[in-house]
Amino acid sequence: MHWQEFDKRLITIFNNCYSMKKKIIIALSVLALGFVIYALNSHSAPPSNELKEGDIVFQTSKSSQSKHIMLATKSQWSHCGIIVEKSDGLYVFEAISTVSLTPYQEWVNRGRGKRVSVKRYTDDPVKIKYHKYLRKPYDLSFKFNNGKWYCSELIYDVYKKQLGVELCKPHPVSDYAIIGLDKVLKKRGISKDQLVVAPSDIYDSKLLREL
Repeated sequence: MHWQEFDKRLITIFNNCYSMKKKIIIALSVLALGFVIYALNSHSAPPSNELKEGDIVFQTSKSSQSKHIMLATKSQWSHCGIIVEKSDGLYVFEAISTVSLTPYQEWVNRGRGKRVSVKRYTDDPVKIKYHKYLRKPYDLSFKFNNGKWYCSELIYDVYKKQLGVELCKPHPVSDYAIIGLDKVLKKRGISKDQLVVAPSDIYDSKLLREL
C-alpha cells in the first residue's frame, strides 16, 4: 500500500471528525497501521553474494529514536549504511554510537524483523575510504560539519566527497512531519531551520536503483 493512498484515507477520516483530539488519535492509528502493512511488504535481507562495495543498505532500527524518524519521514527505513568489502567478508560502514564497521549478517540481525532494502548507484567497482571516519562520535543534534556523524549524513558525505555524487538535497527540519517532537528537538539542540539529510531522502534518490 502506497503513502499516497494513506493520505487520501486520512483526509476522508478527518472530514468526518469534529474534535481535534479525535483527529490526532485517528491520524496516529492510521499511520501505525500503514507502517505495519508497509513493513510486511518489504524485502528480506539479500544474500551477501548479491552485494558489492558502495551499495547502500537500509533497515528499521530498534533504537529509541527510530519511531520518531519513521513518523517524521513517513518511511519504515530509519537507519542506513554503506557496504564495504574486506578480505573476511562484507561489512556495513555506519554511524551508530560511533562510526563503525559491522559484519553484514550481524547488521542484518540487529534490525527489526531482519528486513533490508538495498540501493545501488553504479555497477562499476567502488572503493570506500572509511578509515578517517572510524570511531567518530554519533551526532545526536543532526548537524553538518561538527566532527560528528549520523547515519544518513555519513552516506551523503562519503558519496559527495569521494564519488562526486550528491544523492539528494538537504532539507530544513521543518520540512518533515515533526508535530509533537518539540521536546525531542529542544533536548538535542536541533533547530527547525537547520538542514538535514534523512534515511528516506537517500532511499528516494533518483540516482539509486533498488536491487
